[in-house]
Amino acid sequence: MDNMFVQELDGRPLTMADMPRLMALQYGHFTAMQVRQRQVKGLRFHLERLAGSSRQLFGCQLPDRHIIDCLHQITTEQESCSLRVNIFTTAFGQPVIREKDLQVLVTKTPAVAPASQPIKVMSARFERLLPEIKYSGIVSGILAYRRKAMDAGFDDVLYVDQQQHISEGAIWNVGFYDGQSIVLPATPALPGIMVQLLSDSLWNNGVAVIHRNVPLSQLYEYKNAFYTNSVNHRGMIAQIDQHMFDHSNDTLSDILERAYETIPWDNL
Repeated sequence: MDNMFVQELDGRPLTMADMPRLMALQYGHFTAMQVRQRQVKGLRFHLERLAGSSRQLFGCQLPDRHIIDCLHQITTEQESCSLRVNIFTTAFGQPVIREKDLQVLVTKTPAVAPASQPIKVMSARFERLLPEIKYSGIVSGILAYRRKAMDAGFDDVLYVDQQQHISEGAIWNVGFYDGQSIVLPATPALPGIMVQLLSDSLWNNGVAVIHRNVPLSQLYEYKNAFYTNSVNHRGMIAQIDQHMFDHSNDTLSDILERAYETIPWDNL
């Protein structure tokens, strides 16, 4: 199962006749999720992301039921896997795009386990176009900046704006812990599903979540830094540029784990 790779277009297997239309994937957006026993956390958030991005890019959206049917079709009973849902159209040259012009490509790959080791990241000035949309072309910019960071001995890249305010990582949201509260950068960034779920759960568990600017020059104010995405709910950051964080205790990791465990699973 480790080499699993399955793709379906609107709920049916791909054929060679579909290959030309897949060239239009760049004109679209996507969401990614981890499935465990045919369940996913935050299904509503994924559907809202897809609907909102479709309205902004295309002026229309697909029914939630159609997308859920596609997810159910490609998964089997009790299956664990990774799913990526692309919404795209070949009708980008038309003055008006309609619901019937939109297509759903679902890609299934093996389930991914969370990272076990803290990462080191290097800052880079980069502000994404339409940061609120997880659009398909985002990967091109990510790879270039990530490669520079890796060449410098780091694991990944962390984006900052003109004022050196932290926004997000390459494919993850970033957060900080000051010993009492979780602090999330207020600088525009993609609102990741996991960080939204954790924020709600943290509040429900009595942990305050604050949104404010986080300048690179003020990292000393925070005890720990962490990152989240569809795979990682408590990924630890050991270093940002030359600033080191203390990971001698597991307080933050425990806080995030408790929050994650109380997030319910949704059936596909």
